[in-house]
Amino acid sequence: MTKNTFKSIILFTLVLCSFNILAQDAPPSDGIFRLQNVATGKFLTDSGVSATAVTMSDSGDSPNTHFRFVQSGSYYNIDSETFGILRAPGAGGPGGAYVIVSTTKAAPASDTDKTWTIYHNSTNDTYRFGSRTTGRFMYHEANGTVTHSVVADTDDRSNWKLIPYVQTPVVVASDEDTNTDLNCPSSGEFQNDNTRNVDIPNSVNVGTADDRSCYSDYSESSVNGKTWGVYNITAGSNHWDGATLQPRIERSLPRSGETGVGSYARFTGTFRILEVGDTGSFSSSGSYLAQAKGKHSGGGGSSDPAILLYRAHPVYGDGVNAGKQVAFDIYAERILERGGEGSGRETVFLKRVNKNEEVDFVLEVGFRQDPNDTSKKIHYCDAIIGGEAFNYNIPEPERGLESGIRYGAYRVRGGRAQFRWANTTYQKVEVEDTGDSFTPSDDVFRLRNVATGQFLTDAGVSATPVTMTDSGEPTNTHWTFVESGSYFNIDSQVGGILRAPGSAGPGGAYVIVSTTKAPPASDTDKTWTIYHNQTEDTYRFESRTAGRFLYHNQDGTVTHSTASADDARSKWEAIPTSQSLSVSTNTLEKASLKVYPNPAKSNFTIALSNISEADVIIYNTLGKLVYKEKTNTGDIKFKNNSNLTPGIYLIKAISGEGKVFHTKLIIR
Repeated sequence: MTKNTFKSIILFTLVLCSFNILAQDAPPSDGIFRLQNVATGKFLTDSGVSATAVTMSDSGDSPNTHFRFVQSGSYYNIDSETFGILRAPGAGGPGGAYVIVSTTKAAPASDTDKTWTIYHNSTNDTYRFGSRTTGRFMYHEANGTVTHSVVADTDDRSNWKLIPYVQTPVVVASDEDTNTDLNCPSSGEFQNDNTRNVDIPNSVNVGTADDRSCYSDYSESSVNGKTWGVYNITAGSNHWDGATLQPRIERSLPRSGETGVGSYARFTGTFRILEVGDTGSFSSSGSYLAQAKGKHSGGGGSSDPAILLYRAHPVYGDGVNAGKQVAFDIYAERILERGGEGSGRETVFLKRVNKNEEVDFVLEVGFRQDPNDTSKKIHYCDAIIGGEAFNYNIPEPERGLESGIRYGAYRVRGGRAQFRWANTTYQKVEVEDTGDSFTPSDDVFRLRNVATGQFLTDAGVSATPVTMTDSGEPTNTHWTFVESGSYFNIDSQVGGILRAPGSAGPGGAYVIVSTTKAPPASDTDKTWTIYHNQTEDTYRFESRTAGRFLYHNQDGTVTHSTASADDARSKWEAIPTSQSLSVSTNTLEKASLKVYPNPAKSNFTIALSNISEADVIIYNTLGKLVYKEKTNTGDIKFKNNSNLTPGIYLIKAISGEGKVFHTKLIIR
């Protein structure tokens, strides 16, 4: 009995091992496959973003539905043709518990959570993909997510068909440059003496040519019933700037120089890509087909940065297409901060296009109203590539000064780049932004902080911090704005102009101090950029272009600090000294209605200057009355605005003489 039992155990173990060995199957080939779920008929789709859940598509035509299997030891990586290998995280995965995510990691890789065991059912020619040896299998959930789950092999949501993707032979385009010599001709025929004097008469492509390549000049070809602009550049062919700038044949377009809502620059065209530069490294490979440009205030980085560049990377074929560029992955290389370059940019995959494919392209850069806050605007860069929209909101829109577009062929650090452009059009619209414009005045002003209601006060002693006081009557709370070149001095009526020191200032880091210096003065730390919000009738004072604004801190100090445009501590009212701050019935004095802080959260004050016996009314944006009170005092203080939900309100004051005053209140 013991012998039989022992033999049975050995036999069972051998059978189990044999089954396990046979179960670890290989893929049918090293080709490219679409993974179609047996239960749902949908195709596994790479997300194109690291640590982001994969998806499922109805079609297996898109390149991000194409995968290959790369052996890694005893297991396999499932490698996306547009990104990296798939990862099968645990219960705390970035996409959710056991949700399969995309990565940027290249194959082969031996990571435990990025290797898979393949099981083939020869009866129905389907496959299951186990996350290594966890007992979990790639699974298309009923809610649409893709996980690795513990399920029976009879559950078709864990079964997949492998459908080969067969490449067709790539042919040479009729206007393709196949010259094996990538050097500039020794004759120097393309070594232009003027980068702007290189165009042909009546070129079909809009814009002014900027040619910094001695390999070839701009030319045109007729293909598929269209006339195409031909842009060919090679590595090292920039004879103008040497190694400083990349070779290019680009066209620049006149920029939209205004920043008001509704301003934009819009380019349309059709491109074909025949070849792009390749060094073997992702960071230095690829060539740019278009870019959005735009200067900004506040300094930092280039004075004329590329805001967003559209970069084409090569995709090589195999088999009959081995070693040939058969397609191109389009990436957006976009800034993360104004002036951001290098680490200040991110590169995001957009889509894949085939070689010589005609692709419609639309690029619009401009300013639109922020839908979440009507007092703000968005500086946007929106593209439509082959019918797919790719929109991006540019950081720090308040610093944007213009919108521009360039296109053609730019950057090649290895090999050659060949772009073709047809059907190009360009339009620009310019709307003046009156909200932040400032016109200097010879008047004398009190500067009252919107958040605190206190007045900026000169210290009267040089290199000593300014202060804040409750009254705007003393002369040391009176200021004038004196023009100094493109900037202004803020000049005290008892001392000198204000100074905005750096981190080692005499009053402390970035603390504003008084001086004895008279205006006008051009010193960098004593000149200011002034922004006027016409809607709120408030001002912000930037220390020249430092990105720092005059700021009343909670501890009472006054600094120049980085602050968002809606931070009320960086906003100031400029109240003329001709306007009394006390309630009066004297009409030769200016009457006004103000509210502060604005925006407000819980408490705010409605300030009535030179208005007596007024009815104060508050309406919401639908015109509904939400508050009404008659007052004989100068101020109405709201201790709790719980009845006012977040939003925009109109405040109206009707004086006893029948005069009507308006202002806007924003509740956060």
